[in-house]
Amino acid sequence: VEGKLFQPMAISIVLAMLASLMVALLVVPALATYLFKRGVREKQSFIMKPLDKLYRKALGGALKMRAVVISLALALFVSSLALLPFLGTEFVPELEEGTLNIRVTLAPSSSLDTSLNVAQKLEQQLMTFPEVLYVSSRIGRAEIGGDPEPVSNVEIYIGLKPVDEWTTAPNRKALQALMEEKMSVHPGLLFSFSQPIATRVDELLSGVKAQLAIKLFGADLGVLAKMGGEIEALVKKVEGTRGVAMEQIGGEAQLVVRPDRDALARYGIPVAQVMDLVSDSIGGRQAGQVIKGNERYDIYVRLAEKHRNSVEAIRSLILQAPNGAWVKLGDVAQVAIESGPPQIRRDDVQRRVVIQTNVEGRDMGGLVAELQQRISSEIDLPPGYTVIYGGQFENQQRAQARLMIVVPLSLGLIFLMLYFAFHSIGQAALIMLNVPLALIGGIAALYLSGQYLSVPGSIGFITLLGVAVLNGVVMVSSINQRVEGGTAFDIAVFEGALSRLRPVMMTAITSALGLAPMLLATGVGSEVQRPLATVVVGGLVSSTLLTLFVIPALYGVFSKARFQTPQP
Repeated sequence: VEGKLFQPMAISIVLAMLASLMVALLVVPALATYLFKRGVREKQSFIMKPLDKLYRKALGGALKMRAVVISLALALFVSSLALLPFLGTEFVPELEEGTLNIRVTLAPSSSLDTSLNVAQKLEQQLMTFPEVLYVSSRIGRAEIGGDPEPVSNVEIYIGLKPVDEWTTAPNRKALQALMEEKMSVHPGLLFSFSQPIATRVDELLSGVKAQLAIKLFGADLGVLAKMGGEIEALVKKVEGTRGVAMEQIGGEAQLVVRPDRDALARYGIPVAQVMDLVSDSIGGRQAGQVIKGNERYDIYVRLAEKHRNSVEAIRSLILQAPNGAWVKLGDVAQVAIESGPPQIRRDDVQRRVVIQTNVEGRDMGGLVAELQQRISSEIDLPPGYTVIYGGQFENQQRAQARLMIVVPLSLGLIFLMLYFAFHSIGQAALIMLNVPLALIGGIAALYLSGQYLSVPGSIGFITLLGVAVLNGVVMVSSINQRVEGGTAFDIAVFEGALSRLRPVMMTAITSALGLAPMLLATGVGSEVQRPLATVVVGGLVSSTLLTLFVIPALYGVFSKARFQTPQP
C-alpha cells in the first residue's frame, strides 16, 4: 500500500534529479560560454554580508572549542532520540475527505422494509444539520454483486459544506458526536463513523471497515462470542477508541431440522431422505432449462408457498418409508426456528470473530501496545484461542519491517558512493555524520508539530538523508581543494568552510521553499504529505546549522589518513 502512495513521488524525484544532472553537465557550461564572455563580477549581497560576518566569528570560536561543539551536537542527538517514545506511530494520517460515511447496524433478523424505514428517518434527522449538503443511503447490495451486505446494514453517505461555513461544530469529530447523539433516539442501532475513501481502504486492507481489527481465533463459536464480548467491553474502556463493535456472530433466525435417528430407524428411513425432502421442498429441484439466445436459465420446481412458509407446514411434509408407510416430517425430526450465526468467517482456515474500532486522539502504535498488555493481563483466553491485530496496524508493522531493510541499505549505498568519490573511509564517515545531525531536526519537528511517526514521515527521513549528505559533500570538497593546493591546514579548514556558507544555505533554503506548499496545504490529501514535509524542513534546519560547525571541527580527525597530516 505504501508503495502505491509514494511510488509516483519517488519516480518524479529520480527523473528530476537525472534531468538536473544533465543540465548541470551539458547545458550550463554551454550557456556560460555565451553569457559570461566578459567574465563575472561577484557582488556582495546585503543579506549574506552580515551572515558572513557572523559565521566568520562563530566558526573561529567553534574551531577553538571543538570539544564543546561536538558535545553540544551529541547532546542534541541524544535528546532527539529521547523524544522518540513520545512521538507515537501510525500507518498514514487520516484524510479529511469533506464527506462522512455512517455504517448503521440493525439486528440480523431485520427485514428490508425495517431497514428502509429506519434509513429514511435517519436521513431526515441528518438533514437538520446546517453543515449537511446531501444524504443518501444504501441497503443490501447492488445487482452486479459489488459490496455484498445484508439488509440489516445501512450505509449512509453525507456530503458536507466547507469547514469555514460550519456553525454547529468546529470540526468533523465534534460534528460526528452531535450526529450520533441525535440518532441515538432509535434503540438497538449501532453507529460507526468514518469517511468513504478511508472505509474502502480499511476494508481492502483487512476486510473490516475500521482502522483497527482485533481478530480472535478459535474453534467454538460459543466461546468466540463470549470471549469476543469480553474483549469488546475492555476495548471500549481504553482511551482513544471510537466506534467499537464486534461483528455479529448470532441473532440470525434459521430454520433448523434435526433428524431423530431412533424414530427414523424404526421406519427404516435414511437421514439423506429427510435432507433431500427439506432441500427439494424449500429450495427446489432443477427440472430443466429455458434457452433464450445465448442465455440459459435453470428451471426449479418447489412446493407452493403455503406449504413451506411456516414451521407447521414444514412439519407436515410427508415421507414414504421403504415398507410403504407415510410419515410426517414432524414425527421423525425436530423442526424449529432458532437463532444462529449470520455468517461463519475464517482466516487461514480458522474460525474467527473481529472486534473493530477506529482510533481517535492518540497514535495507533500506542493504542495497540496498551490493548496487548491489557488483554493479556485481564482476559483469560482458553487454550487454542489467540488474538491478532490487523487493519492499519498490520500494514504499519509490515511497512516498518520493510523500512528497516531499505534505510540501512540506502545508507550503505550512500557511504559506498562517498568512498568512491573521496577515496577515503574517514572523509566518507565524516560526511555521513550529517545523517544524525539531520535526524535531530526531523524528530524535533514531528514532536513540536504534534504529528506521529508514520510511513510518510519515514519516507521524509529517507529523502532528508540525500539532502543532508549533499551539504557535507560541498563542505568537504571545498576544504580538500585548499589543502591539496598547499594552503596551511587550519587556514584551509577555515576558508573552505567560510566559502561554502552561501551554497549550503542556498541548498537548504531552496529545498525548504520547495516543500512549503506541502507543509502549508490544507486541501484534501494534504494530511498525508505534511509529515514528509515537516521531517525534511526540520532536518534541513538542524543539519544545515550543525554542518557549518561540526564538519570543520572534525575535519582534521577524519582526514588524517588521506593527507597524513595530524591536526595541530
